[in-house]
Amino acid sequence: MKWISRIVLFTGWMLAATAAMAQDALPKFSVEDRGGGRVVVSWRNPYPNLIQLAVQRSYDSTKKFTTVYSSTSPELPVNGYSDKIIPGIKYYYRVFYVMEGGAYFFTKSMRPSAPIIVPRDSTGSNTNNGKKDSVVVVDNKRDQLDEELVKKLKKGNKKEDEEEVIPPDKPFYIKVKDTLYTTLITAEFFRFRDSIMKQTKDTLFQLTDDTILLGIYVPPFLQRTSEFVFTDRDGYIVIKLPDAATKRYDIRFMEEDETLVLELKALKEPFLILDKTNFYHGGWYKFELLENGKIKERNRIFLARDFSP
Repeated sequence: MKWISRIVLFTGWMLAATAAMAQDALPKFSVEDRGGGRVVVSWRNPYPNLIQLAVQRSYDSTKKFTTVYSSTSPELPVNGYSDKIIPGIKYYYRVFYVMEGGAYFFTKSMRPSAPIIVPRDSTGSNTNNGKKDSVVVVDNKRDQLDEELVKKLKKGNKKEDEEEVIPPDKPFYIKVKDTLYTTLITAEFFRFRDSIMKQTKDTLFQLTDDTILLGIYVPPFLQRTSEFVFTDRDGYIVIKLPDAATKRYDIRFMEEDETLVLELKALKEPFLILDKTNFYHGGWYKFELLENGKIKERNRIFLARDFSP
């Protein structure tokens, strides 16, 4: 299915999960402390002619605001941003947005609400006297959707005890980072969620009741012998790609801090030897090998320290 095709090059942050909730429309917005050094700013956009939107942060409520996020899709009906903060410091947020024609607005500044903590017993069960969790509490789970949403999805179009169910034509907006990836109606979204959970290592985060973030799994850098990238007896880096004629391969080499050193795109040769002059020093380098746009391997390779570029 085309809509399961994944987008790689997912670097940086991933948005924290939020519970499904009704958002106030701009100029109102919500700011929630989700704990763990994460604050989620979210809003609903009622304006079809919105052309620019930015989230700004300050250490006070009146001045010295700095833009921490600029939306590339300001026209989305719902959106959000997860900010990484230092716990214990006071932060204020506001939203700046611009309409077609040049009219612009600043919202009032807001501080994050207190983090919601649901008490758990030693087994991990909810101990709040049988009441439903106000947020979805997850522990290393990739399916971070609101439990009520999942329950309604499973009911389909059948009403049980006249309880409200999700309309079959309700749209769900799937985002990757700040880009709208696809829009799915209820049944398609249920199949999409099932495929992501069973066939990938990706994570689903719920931003609002109809906007879902697809967090692309990026494997860690390993440190073991690679069958594709290795050094020969003379200390040169060898790239061995038997399927180079039928598949697209890209590779990038980086310093330990992931500063880019060398990038090779659309490799066509099944066997390559890289000259040492491409590298600044001996020691460890990270590399990332992509096959048809997907990460095939993230590993490290060692160059002897006695060579001279």
